[in-house]
Amino acid sequence: MTAVRARALPDPRARTTGSTHTRYRTARLNTPVLTSMNGKGVLPESHPLSIGSELRLAGALELVAAADAVLVVGSKLGVAERAGMELVANGPVVRIDILDSQRDKNLQAAHALIGDSAVILATLAEELHTRTLQAAPQATDEMRNLLAREAAEHDPVSDAVAARIISALPTDVILGGDSSQIVYNGIGSRFRVEEPASLIYMGTYCTLGYALPAAIGAKIAEPSRTVGAVVGDGALMFSIQELQTAKEQGLDIFVICVDNGGYGEIKQNETDRDIAPVGVQLSQPDWPLVAEAFGGSGFAVTDPVELEDTIREAVARKGVTLVHVPLDLFQS
Repeated sequence: MTAVRARALPDPRARTTGSTHTRYRTARLNTPVLTSMNGKGVLPESHPLSIGSELRLAGALELVAAADAVLVVGSKLGVAERAGMELVANGPVVRIDILDSQRDKNLQAAHALIGDSAVILATLAEELHTRTLQAAPQATDEMRNLLAREAAEHDPVSDAVAARIISALPTDVILGGDSSQIVYNGIGSRFRVEEPASLIYMGTYCTLGYALPAAIGAKIAEPSRTVGAVVGDGALMFSIQELQTAKEQGLDIFVICVDNGGYGEIKQNETDRDIAPVGVQLSQPDWPLVAEAFGGSGFAVTDPVELEDTIREAVARKGVTLVHVPLDLFQS
C-alpha cells in the first residue's frame, strides 16, 4: 500500500522486470512519493522521487498537507501508520482502491477510482502521455534529508542502532518486523529497499510476536533470499517457540533481538502520565542459550564495536541464529 504526494504515476512504457516484480523505471511527473511501511519498495527507494515510508513523521504529514494534490493508492492511511497524528490534505485528494468502502477512510476523497490499482494507474499513465506537462522537479533530496533528521531526533538510539544493523546486512535481505521501537523508530527509516515485500510489517494491528513467524514464511516463499527478523525482546517472547519451527523446517534464518529491557513505549507512556512503571520492565533470559536450546546458534553483543561483525557472522552461519543486542550498550 502506498500514499503518493501529488500525482506520481508510473510509466508503463519504461519498465524492467525484476526477479519478483515489475519495476517502473521512470515517473511521468516530477513529484515525490511517500509509502506506508507495507508499501516500501513499490517504488524502489533509491529512486530520486522516493522519500521513504515516513508517514509517522510530522514532516511527512506537513508535505502531504502542503501538496497541490494528493494521490492515495491502495492505502487506508491507518492511525498506527501515522503515529496517531492527524492527516490533513489542503489540496484535492484522489483515491484509488479496490474497495469502495475505502474511498474516504481517514482522508476524504474529492475523487475516487474504484478497481485494480495496477490497471487504473496504467490507464492514467497512458492518458498523461497525450498531455503536455509543466511539472517542475521537486526538491526530494531536501525532503529526504529533512525527514532523516527528524527520525534521528525522535529516537536517536534506535535510529543509530538500526543504521548499523542495516549496514551489516546483505542488500537483498528480507526482514520481518514487529511492533518494536527498533523497527518503527529505526528500521522503517534506515532500511531502504528496492523490492516490494522486503520489510514484512504489521503496522495496522501493532502485533507483538509477528516478526519471527513472518520471517519464517518469507524464507519458505523465497528460499534463495537472505531472510531474518529484527525484533524487540518483549515482542520476541510472544513467539519464541517459532525458533523450533524454523529448526524443524531446516531454514537458514537469523533473528536480531534488540533488548531495551521490556516494553519501552508502554513504559514511556506511563512515565509521560506520571504513572510509576508497572508490568513493562522484563527480566531477561540468557538469549544465546535460548537459541542453542532450540538447536540454533546464539551470539551476544557485549561491546558496541562488535555489532556489525557479530551480525555478519550470524547471517553467514547455517541454520537458525540469534543475535542479542542490549540497547543500553549504545546509550550515552
